[in-house]
Amino acid sequence: MNTTDNYIITIYRQRPLLMAGLTMLMIGLPLSLFLTSLSQFFLAGSFFLEGSPKEKWKRFISSGLAWYVALFWLLHIAGLAWTDDFHEGIKDIRIKLPLFVLPLVLAGNGPLLHSQFRWLLGVFVAAVVTGTVIHSAVLTGMIPYDVRDVRDIFIFKISHIRFSLFVCFSIVICYWLAENSRLLLRVLLFVLIAWLAAFLLVTASATGLAILIVLCLVVIFLKVLPRLPTVWLWMVMILLVGAFYVGGRKIAVAYNKSHEQKEYPGTFSHYSAAGNYYYSDSLNLEHENGYRIWVYISDPELEQAWGNSSSISYDSMDLKGQPIRATLIRYMSSKGLRKDADGFRQLTQEDIAAVEQGVANHTYVGISSIERRLRETLWELERYRLTGDANGQSLAQRLEYWKTARWLISKHPFVGVGTGDMKSAFEQAYTATQSTLLPQYRLRSHNQYLATTVALGFLGIAFFVIILLTPIASRHPNRDILFVGFWIIVVLSMITEDTLETQPGATFFAAFICFLLYSRMPSKQ
Repeated sequence: MNTTDNYIITIYRQRPLLMAGLTMLMIGLPLSLFLTSLSQFFLAGSFFLEGSPKEKWKRFISSGLAWYVALFWLLHIAGLAWTDDFHEGIKDIRIKLPLFVLPLVLAGNGPLLHSQFRWLLGVFVAAVVTGTVIHSAVLTGMIPYDVRDVRDIFIFKISHIRFSLFVCFSIVICYWLAENSRLLLRVLLFVLIAWLAAFLLVTASATGLAILIVLCLVVIFLKVLPRLPTVWLWMVMILLVGAFYVGGRKIAVAYNKSHEQKEYPGTFSHYSAAGNYYYSDSLNLEHENGYRIWVYISDPELEQAWGNSSSISYDSMDLKGQPIRATLIRYMSSKGLRKDADGFRQLTQEDIAAVEQGVANHTYVGISSIERRLRETLWELERYRLTGDANGQSLAQRLEYWKTARWLISKHPFVGVGTGDMKSAFEQAYTATQSTLLPQYRLRSHNQYLATTVALGFLGIAFFVIILLTPIASRHPNRDILFVGFWIIVVLSMITEDTLETQPGATFFAAFICFLLYSRMPSKQ
């Protein structure tokens, strides 16, 4: 038996049910919903079978934050009293059950050995890295899978946004572990950080990348800058200013492109060169690279030309699930081409392949995934400004969700609509406000702060804000870069996601906020 085997056996001899449950939890969060659920049965068993449940309960009651998190779950149970959809309410309670179980178990059991704590964090990082490797293999075609969009590579039924949070937190863990590691391990950990950051860049996760930028700035200002000599400090500040300048320029250029207006070459005409009447929607102001999209369109000519050049039918979908017709028209508009046979002949085979892939603008070809995502987002916002149509557009839809949530809050400000009525309340609100969103896009708020306020009113959001602020406002001995990093990830992600409304999100929040505060020895920083 080697040293590693002895190390693992030693770790698991200490409270085996607890360690088995936590290990399954760390693996399951990024890789398996089933394992995530199963882990909590082991953890509940450890509460009653390993040590005194009475002592654990006392420790839990006096824990402060863990007790507040559990009370937040109990507040949702209270919210069943004024809900009409009891079935949906029970479903919501079940999804949020980790908010009670995990604080109870983790705060009740108290600190783990330092080796156990680091081991479990390492297991989580290993599981996340494994997930990124598998997802990358799907993306590159090494693992056969029907991939129409980068979101389709996440094959473990874990949301791409939720997985990006796990990646960000794994980066924080690697940095924290590297601070007190030997040189070889430190090098390995920084290699993992580079890999995880590259994965976020390739998948162009807007939420994950935004959080990563904030985390980098926090590390620079809290950890790096205080240790630097004055000369190096100025160099770092100059580099930061330069990076912000370059980023700002790219945003400005993309913004200007999304707002510019251009005229099509040639003289105005109602007919194509082949004599076909152009379809033109003079009221639709949408444009690509300044050129109006819905003008100079000859569908008969486009359909024939496309059929002669592609195996994908003109009236079918591109590889992103968008109508070929719409993608082709947008793409040709981006090049300033009239949408007729003459315009189509100016397209190359590379252009046709790009349209088949779902690329709607020729400038998106050959640029980084980040820049492409930026341009797409600005186009979405401009389209929403011009038309009021948010359908199928990620960010624009969120603006509609938030607007609808604010309307609901104005109608039910104090105690909300109740635990189980959020879904039906949103459906009714979309109808009442005459939302332009199609039924398939009419979702909930995608903002945890709004979601909590809609469900439980100002009472619920006030209590939730207390939970978030308590560990940061207090002088808890384990409030270090590891916890601060986790806290930043959670607080920022909840702006664009209703994190606690899904099992992985609720589990991630409850598990790590308590694990980081209650499962390690205060003396081991």
